[in-house]
Amino acid sequence: MLKNKKNLKVLKLAALTIVFTIVQGCGENVDTSKKKEDSLAALSLDEKEASHSHDNSTHSHPSKRIVTPEDAQQLWLFPERKDKLGSGGLLQIYMDSESHPNASSGFSKYELGVGGALPEHKHNKTEEIAYFLSGTGIVISYENDERKETVVKEGYVWYTAPGEWHSFQNTGNEPLKLVFATVPNAKHGLLDFFKKVGVEPGTEPSNTLSAEEFAKLASDNDMILKPAEID
Repeated sequence: MLKNKKNLKVLKLAALTIVFTIVQGCGENVDTSKKKEDSLAALSLDEKEASHSHDNSTHSHPSKRIVTPEDAQQLWLFPERKDKLGSGGLLQIYMDSESHPNASSGFSKYELGVGGALPEHKHNKTEEIAYFLSGTGIVISYENDERKETVVKEGYVWYTAPGEWHSFQNTGNEPLKLVFATVPNAKHGLLDFFKKVGVEPGTEPSNTLSAEEFAKLASDNDMILKPAEID
């Protein structure tokens, strides 16, 4: 009888041990499952944030990757009159600090009319790289303070570093056409100057600025005019 009671106690103890082990195991499984769910949720959130961040970097500004001639801003520079460009210039701005604020360079096309020329000038901060598309002209530069004229035509590339006096003229019988980049693509740069003095095609040109005001406007936009030499 005593032996049976002893065996019964052992069985009860074993059963309690098994039940405790099962309950403890279930708790561990629940904790592990919860940890896995929390990890997956955190990973999913990180992926969403990363995706959102990537989207923001891709669409941080509305700048166009492809710019057509219709998209470019067209300006007449120093036209003869509102209905005739004459020896003035047709400027098409494809990229500048306003349309492409994150771009390192501005980009434009320029057509200088027959007999036209730009005044000699320099840029303290801006460098220019030009490629001539058609026409014939001369580029004016300086070497050791000596004025130099170089003939340019289709296929020629012209580089101007900051601080160099330069200009160019159309010496042919057709418009002298070129495309050029301005670096850096900064506000108050060369393209901003052209936008302030230029007019839309067909618009009456404005001649309200005095020579001093014109020179100051140019200087404020990194186009410093070369002082005229007095004999």
